[in-house]
Amino acid sequence: MSRFQAGERILEIKEEIIDLVQEAMDLMRYEGTDTERERARSYWYGHIRTALDEDSGYMGRSMCTMEDSARELMAEEEGELLDEDAF
Repeated sequence: MSRFQAGERILEIKEEIIDLVQEAMDLMRYEGTDTERERARSYWYGHIRTALDEDSGYMGRSMCTMEDSARELMAEEEGELLDEDAF
């Protein structure tokens, strides 16, 4: 597997994680109390989503998201110079 292919697979895995964490939040929405739902949204859901990419809907972000790592692998194989501020 090349670095580019690894980056592509990481992006696919990221999307799978987003789907699964959304499914978990849906379960909390249907079965949890208001307090349980709010705690989940504020803590584990927020932490997971901000670690995956910048499209989380939260104000904060991880210093290096899963998507950032994937794109770094993909860019380096293509011989692109990385601009650290681009990620």
